[in-house]
Amino acid sequence: MEAFKNVVKKVNNILGVLFPCILFLALFFSFVVTVAYRYVAGKSVVWGNEVAILAYMWIMFFGCGKAMENDEHVVFSLVYDVMSPFAKMAMKLVYNAVLAILMVICFQPCLKALFASTQITGVLKLPYKLAFAPFFWMLLNIIVYSAINIKKAIDEYKGSSSSGSKEASV
Repeated sequence: MEAFKNVVKKVNNILGVLFPCILFLALFFSFVVTVAYRYVAGKSVVWGNEVAILAYMWIMFFGCGKAMENDEHVVFSLVYDVMSPFAKMAMKLVYNAVLAILMVICFQPCLKALFASTQITGVLKLPYKLAFAPFFWMLLNIIVYSAINIKKAIDEYKGSSSSGSKEASV
């Protein structure tokens, strides 16, 4: 079981960190080439915008799971920070459960739509099946990390309530 966890962690690090870094370099390169050609050579690079858009999409799709794993997504915690430990746990449970349920519900229809798609990108002529395939990695990551976050929320609440009762008894 430990070997499986290590393999999953390595795959997630490659797809969630290394691959987005490479994609960011591709995005930056395409941006620089597009700007340089436009202002230096006076010509438009038609593939630059499409490469930048696809790279950005893939960075988001692959990086989303890593952000959820590290709990580094954007949150507005003004109300959350002043809540009791039980309310915090309840909020995390509801948020992650709703998120996981919605991702499970949309997985099959999105997969069906992707396989039915015959569209291709405008310039590079890539099939949409390839362009949007990483979306399913993102969905899978959101489902898995939502379940993990539910367990973490319960464990954190148990830890905070047991440490609170120890402090009260001292």
